Amino acid sequence: MSDGGEGASFSGFFKSAALRLRRELEGVSASPGIGIGPAYVVDRRRVHVPRTKIEREAVEPEIQRFHEALRSCRQQLEQIKARLPHGEHRQILKAQQMMLRDPDLILRTENLIREELANAEWALTATTDQIIATLESADDKYFRERGSDIAFLTENVLQALLGDHPDELDPPAGAVVVAHDLSPADTARLHRCHVVGIVTGVGGRTSHSAIMARSLQIPAVVGIEDLLNGIDSGDLVVVDGVHGHIIIHPEPDEVAHHAAQRDRYNAFEQKVRKEHAFPAISIDGLHVTVRANLAITEELDLALRYGAEGVGLYRSEYMFMNRPALPTEEEHYRMAKLVLRRCAPYPVVFRTFDLGSDKSSELLDFEEETNPAMGMRSLRLALKERPMFLEQLRGFLRAGVHGPLAVMLPLVGSIDELEAGLAALEEAREQLASAGMAHAEDIAIGIMVETPAAAMIADILARRVDFISIGTNDLIQYTLAIDRENEAVAYLYQPLHPAILRLIKLVADAGLSNKVPVSLCGEMAADPRYTWVLIGLGITELSMHPSAIPVIKNIIRASSSEEMKALAERALQAQSGKQAEELVFAAMHARFPEHLLHGGGQGVGGGDPSA
Repeated sequence: MSDGGEGASFSGFFKSAALRLRRELEGVSASPGIGIGPAYVVDRRRVHVPRTKIEREAVEPEIQRFHEALRSCRQQLEQIKARLPHGEHRQILKAQQMMLRDPDLILRTENLIREELANAEWALTATTDQIIATLESADDKYFRERGSDIAFLTENVLQALLGDHPDELDPPAGAVVVAHDLSPADTARLHRCHVVGIVTGVGGRTSHSAIMARSLQIPAVVGIEDLLNGIDSGDLVVVDGVHGHIIIHPEPDEVAHHAAQRDRYNAFEQKVRKEHAFPAISIDGLHVTVRANLAITEELDLALRYGAEGVGLYRSEYMFMNRPALPTEEEHYRMAKLVLRRCAPYPVVFRTFDLGSDKSSELLDFEEETNPAMGMRSLRLALKERPMFLEQLRGFLRAGVHGPLAVMLPLVGSIDELEAGLAALEEAREQLASAGMAHAEDIAIGIMVETPAAAMIADILARRVDFISIGTNDLIQYTLAIDRENEAVAYLYQPLHPAILRLIKLVADAGLSNKVPVSLCGEMAADPRYTWVLIGLGITELSMHPSAIPVIKNIIRASSSEEMKALAERALQAQSGKQAEELVFAAMHARFPEHLLHGGGQGVGGGDPSA
């Protein structure tokens, strides 16, 4: 965490700032906190890639040159990684090193060199352009942001091939780094520079550079359009990673205001993180289990550090991206075994692959759909691609001997779909038994409730499962008939709409009457404004982005179950989402002003848009 002290660093800025117009720009909060300092503008221009025809006898030397460039980049990442403290940021750089060993990328590039008699620079660019295009065509933000990882790695390898090594970032202490984009390696280098903030023109909360900024506790705002137009190195910048905006050339009173907010934020953050290991038990004894949502194993250290009581949602579909072939049973087994062992004695809930036209993989032949959110996806796709589904289930069952494993089926909409999913699980179990392979005989099996249909029959579904998890992101989308990625209808996205509150209560009551625990793993779980309402409605387990955990646990420890239930009952009586918001937000702001300094509901770690 950086204090961004304004002191002497600011003394020369106010006079020059008066000559420049104040600008306030909106973006996305990628890493919470507030930083104030002079801008350090980074200009990373794309490497020009020439296409050169080579002779047939030069093919193997050209391939060797390509491999040497890959090796050089891996070594460079290793040097950066060695200078970092232990944590998930090191794991992200390790993942980048693994990308540079990716058989698909290497084989495709080698084939282009051989078949097109082309130089390595062009062959690599053509290969990665195809991979990036596939990723960027996905509706899921997490997939799209993996494209930037590939692009940065491509640039690094091209620079090695061309003998063009740009200077390392070397901003002065107390600076705010401003760039169109930053690679995870760039972000890692900033750890030793003591910068107070990061601002980029592109990116989102799930980009690896954003994850690294959170891990290194550097305030960051990303996705700011037209960022580099009208900002120069030395311009004073306020980075508000809490609310997701920046101010260029702030007024003196704004600097004082944000400096005070920064100090309050840092003091509060230190307090709640010191208490991260304490359980979330209300003052009258209600224990709420708080777990983490994970998409990659690199986030596991962060989850445990922030006090997660296991993993409430592990998104297994990300194993299907950037690969030359489908993941094998053995790979599913090794991944699940790793997570289970590191989380022990806490449980881990693995969601079976939630793929579809909205989260596509080039390994599957997806037909173009008019409305992919309502098409062949999730459990529907798994049942259609049964061999692939059974492979994953066998891997999970084998890993279940290493820890308390739970399997969750996504987008279950009927008892027939649930029965089909359970039958597939039993078939996988029988296959392992026939092969004499060790596997878990008794694992927890649950479902995600993401549609109004599933919520309405939750009492029926609850009789056949061990747990239920509510995915509020899709539940809100399907119930209110809005596309949550469409900015034109974003104003209609109302988590406290009466229909949503009633459906959550319906599912919670179904779980209670059937003695089945009900968790909630959507974006609402990570927003401190909703904590009382959710628990008051009967939710006893919450799962969220790891860095949101400390604030949510702190709120629960400071509350009674009775006051949470009372607020939920008042919200249920509201006639509109707006009316419910007004009363809920007013109550939470009055009771927890420090927790909700974050205003937009980001919490210490922010929401989780991809649950």
